[in-house]
Amino acid sequence: MFCCLKNCLNGVLPPQTVQIRREHDPIQLDTSHMGHEVVVIKGGQRACGSGGVIANTPLLQSKSYFEVKLQQGGQWSVGLATQQADLNESKGGFDKETWCLTSDNVVYHNAKPLHKLEPNLEAANGSIDTDPAALTKLDSNATSTLVNNSGIPQEGDTIGIAYDHVELNFYLNGTNLNVPVLNVRGTVFPCLFVDDGAILDIVLDNFSYSPPPGFERILIEQSLL
Repeated sequence: MFCCLKNCLNGVLPPQTVQIRREHDPIQLDTSHMGHEVVVIKGGQRACGSGGVIANTPLLQSKSYFEVKLQQGGQWSVGLATQQADLNESKGGFDKETWCLTSDNVVYHNAKPLHKLEPNLEAANGSIDTDPAALTKLDSNATSTLVNNSGIPQEGDTIGIAYDHVELNFYLNGTNLNVPVLNVRGTVFPCLFVDDGAILDIVLDNFSYSPPPGFERILIEQSLL
């Protein structure tokens, strides 16, 4: 557990201090709605430990988009959840209140597999996307100039989540995975689930990849009035 927390805190805390400063952005992971063994740091942007956490702002606008950076591998799930979700579970998508893409490369809702990601066979044979337009969208902190276009999320990748109250769609490094989820019910929030050393960062602005046409960052309720 200490090793996991050390990696989770890496680059967040200065030496010999335990002070954690809150980000100015009011939208962040909600420490009042998270599992008992989840750790949320980095101004409410990073989740590690074990269990789930939702953001503090629901998706009320017509077209919302956010990203999740897979900082460290392990067992993870990302997607949407209501406030009634069981956040002490280590995986999302296994109750009727969550809709999630998981590290098993399956999209789940209520413990039922809705889609299974299929690898891009061309990429699996060694083809890597080196298109300049794609490369310019890479996170400035990336250590590689190659974009994973295998169709299977890996450590270091960025998963985009787009929701328009009709479909929930997932993107891998800017490419639509074509696994649309329908019939998402209730007032939903971004959610992250972690276990087995996984570390996830939620990205709510300054995205690594452009949102789909018409989609934008999550707006707080006051901004919608």
